[in-house]
Amino acid sequence: MRKLILPLLIISVFGCKKNSNGPDAPKAVTTASYNFDTDANSTVMFADGESITLLTSEARRYEIGKVLRVKAVNATTIEVANFAPVEINDATILMTIEGQASPVKLFKIGKIRAHGVQEIKYPFITGDSKFLNNEGQEVDLAQYKSAGIPVEKVSFDFSGDTELIKKLKTLSKLKWKIKYHDFDPNDDPANNWKENIDAKDVRRFTGFIINLAYLFQEEATRTAFVAEPITDNNKIILTTVQKEEAFKKMIDIPNFNCGVVVNVSGLGGGATFGVANHVLKDYLTADVCFVVVHEMGHMIGYSHDSSMTYPTNPGNRGAVVATGNVYKDLLAKQQFPVKVSNYYKPQDLQ
Repeated sequence: MRKLILPLLIISVFGCKKNSNGPDAPKAVTTASYNFDTDANSTVMFADGESITLLTSEARRYEIGKVLRVKAVNATTIEVANFAPVEINDATILMTIEGQASPVKLFKIGKIRAHGVQEIKYPFITGDSKFLNNEGQEVDLAQYKSAGIPVEKVSFDFSGDTELIKKLKTLSKLKWKIKYHDFDPNDDPANNWKENIDAKDVRRFTGFIINLAYLFQEEATRTAFVAEPITDNNKIILTTVQKEEAFKKMIDIPNFNCGVVVNVSGLGGGATFGVANHVLKDYLTADVCFVVVHEMGHMIGYSHDSSMTYPTNPGNRGAVVATGNVYKDLLAKQQFPVKVSNYYKPQDLQ
């Protein structure tokens, strides 16, 4: 009798385990994964030979906090685009549907190449309708499988745990919307705008504007800025509160209409932000704050009489000095998101 008890117990336990994973058990929800890293699964924006019309089109406008941009093309199709000049790995795309409290983990990206772009159907149309939200709860999108989701009812973001993604996510502190412009459509030789902005200009600009945003999200930059003696347009030293307000205005600039200048190093005012090609060439190896923060000072209303744009003389104090010190430190420590080592077209930097 004792000889029979042990085999019967083993059979009983084995049978219970088998049934727990059997055909009646609920299917585990998995998140679909995509790559956009070859000519077979994506194309590339800002490629040499692209027309000025395309380079400067409204379709190429993006938020600095969403350089990995997903947007709805129509009810059933989305576009995935990487506006950074570096490869992004291991990202999760989050979708928020109007009326739902928690974003859905729509799909994962194993790799998207620098400036890669591709249109795809929603995963719930081509595959399983069940997804997980940010709380790990199951969400069934079967109701959208046939007709899709109206464009105005959906928005997207991205997340991830890599060092690069964590740095790119910090840029959401800023409100900047980026668009590239040809400010000299009539090729007027009398102005200071480059006559024909080209793909190389824009490629350089994409990395430059990311690093500039990263500089301004750093607490060290705000601290140095607020501690610096800075004068207004009447050469009166700003109070701490006024400097805090000025820094916030820079963070909150709504639009950067970016162009390339000639004959001068920069032009700025309102939403216009222009820098010369020597800035776009050297931003990964040299402090460019004198030019770029000078122009940002103009964008928030400061003139050449303020040390927001030019340092005081004598003394060499002002906004461009304080921000430049932090910029040089970030360069030396290789802390910027875009670096010489990860920029995808080294020839652009020559």
